[in-house]
Amino acid sequence: MARKNQARAAFLPTVSGVGNETRIDEPQMSGVNRAFVLTRQYSAALRLQQPLLRGGSLSGFQMRDEEILLSRFQKDATTINLYQLVINAYYNLHLAKVDLKNLSELLKFSQQRVKEIRSLANVGRSRRGELIQAETQQLTAEAQYRQGEMNLKEAEEQFEFLTQMKSSDLTPISLLPRKLDTLSSYLEKLKMRPDIKARLQEVKVAEKQISVSKGGHYPSVDLVSNYYLDRTGVLQTSEWDVAVQVSVPIFQGGAVAAQVKESVEVKRVAELNADETVRAAKRDLVILYQNYHQMQSQLETMSSALKKAEEAYQLNLKDYRFGQVTNLEVLQTLNLFIETKRSYNNLLTLAHMTYKNIEASIGVLP
Repeated sequence: MARKNQARAAFLPTVSGVGNETRIDEPQMSGVNRAFVLTRQYSAALRLQQPLLRGGSLSGFQMRDEEILLSRFQKDATTINLYQLVINAYYNLHLAKVDLKNLSELLKFSQQRVKEIRSLANVGRSRRGELIQAETQQLTAEAQYRQGEMNLKEAEEQFEFLTQMKSSDLTPISLLPRKLDTLSSYLEKLKMRPDIKARLQEVKVAEKQISVSKGGHYPSVDLVSNYYLDRTGVLQTSEWDVAVQVSVPIFQGGAVAAQVKESVEVKRVAELNADETVRAAKRDLVILYQNYHQMQSQLETMSSALKKAEEAYQLNLKDYRFGQVTNLEVLQTLNLFIETKRSYNNLLTLAHMTYKNIEASIGVLP
C-alpha cells in the first residue's frame, strides 16, 4: 500500500518553500535605473507544483496495484509451503511413534526368547549357542529401540517447532481414499496454486515496468505557481505568478533506452520463471498422482505379506517347542515379521503423506 501511495503522489500537487539570493557584478552603464541592475537580488516564496502530464505515471500507478496482488499471492504461496512442511513433520512424527511401537514389540519378543531359551538351557534341552543367539538378538533389539526413541524425539521437536503444538495433541490419521479424481482435473486445479499465480503475476508487473520505463521518452507538463513572501527588483510588489512548464527530453545519454531494454529482459526472465514453475508443478503432481496409486497396490501386497510373516513366526515358534526347527529359524522369522510390519507402516504413512501433498500441490488447505 505504501508503494501505491508513492505512485499516487505523481498525480498530486506538491507545496514547497523556495528561496534564492543572487549577487551580480554591477554593469558599467550610465543612465540606467538601478532597480533593473540590483547587484543583490533575492526572493522567498511558497511554490505549488501540479503535475499535468508525466510519461509513465499512469502505468506506474497501475503497476502498484499489480504488485499488491503479487504480494498477496506470495503470502498465500508461503502459507502453502509452510503447510507442506507441517504435513511432512506430522507424518514423520506419526511414523516415528508407530515404528517405536514395532521396535518395542520386537524387544518384547526377543526378551521372551531369551527367557525361554535360558530356562531350556538350564535343564539341558537347549544348547549354549542358541542362548547366545537369543541374547544377541535381544541386544540388537535394544539398540534399535534406543535409536527409535532418538528418532521420535527428533520428530517431536520438529513438529513442535513448526506448529507450536505438543505431540500428544496428534489426532489419529484418517482413512485413505481408494481412488482419486482424474489426473486432468487435478492439472486443471493446478492453475489456482498461489506460487503459480505469483509467477504469472510477476510477468504482469514486469510488463507494466516496461511502460513506466518508456515514459522517460515522453514530455512532462507541470503547472507551477509561486506566492512570494519577499522579493527584490521591479517585481517586488507582485505577490504571485502562475506558469505552465513543459519539459521535452531530447538527449539523456541513452539512460532511458537502457532502462527500457532492461525492463524487457526482466519480463523475459519472469516469463521463463513462470513457465518453469508451471512445468515443474505439473511434473511433480503427475509423479505424486502415479506414486499414490502405485502405493495403493503395494499396500495390498504388503498387507498379505505381513499376515504371512506373522503366521510364519507363530508356526516356527510352535514348531521349535516340538524340536522341528532351530532357534535361529525362529529369530529369522521374528525379524522378518517385524521388518515387514515396519515396512508396511512406513508405506502406509508415506501414502498418507503423498495424498496430503497432492492436495497441497493444487492449493488445498485444511
